[in-house]
Amino acid sequence: MKVSEKTIAFLLIITLVVVFGSFLTLLRELGTPHFLTGLATFDTGVVNVTIQATIDINLAVDNVDFGSGTLNTGGINTSVNTSDTAWGGNANLNGFSNPGPFQVRNDGNVDVNISVNSSNTASFITGTNPGYYFVASDVGTDDGCVVNKTNNATERGFTSSALEVCENLTFTDAADTMNISIFIDIPPDATPGLKTDSGFEVHAERTT
Repeated sequence: MKVSEKTIAFLLIITLVVVFGSFLTLLRELGTPHFLTGLATFDTGVVNVTIQATIDINLAVDNVDFGSGTLNTGGINTSVNTSDTAWGGNANLNGFSNPGPFQVRNDGNVDVNISVNSSNTASFITGTNPGYYFVASDVGTDDGCVVNKTNNATERGFTSSALEVCENLTFTDAADTMNISIFIDIPPDATPGLKTDSGFEVHAERTT
């Protein structure tokens, strides 16, 4: 049977359409090049950064200086303490100054527990039955340990073992500080001269 040229041309066109359609389907599955679609393609990327926990505390106020003064007589101790009014501050007698308390600031990026100790006990004051005490106290503003103070029902005597004074000192700049008030009882038979405790220490441990 003789096939006409029109039939051959028609069959050729059908074949080309099928082949071209299959080609486009394959391109679509593999990802159509932008020069065929006229549209730009894109891909996505990821940026990662890992921030590690930093424990960093500083004594924003690191010196308590009561200055000089005279002692009571008649067997009565002379008591001095830092200026926290909640603990009877700003009332030192006999010429002694009213310094502010130690102030601890959390400069890290995690909440921490704060404890204190001293390598020196009250014996550095000299005399019979001297006293050397501390207590966690309020800052007023920027207080990072408003409701988490511990062991602060009364003054605590210094020992070489650390004692926790704040269970959770926060790190945000608006609330990252706490005070530690200092109290000294000086016996009337304490020897004259400068008395220094350079062993006061503050410790921080990440809150769990």
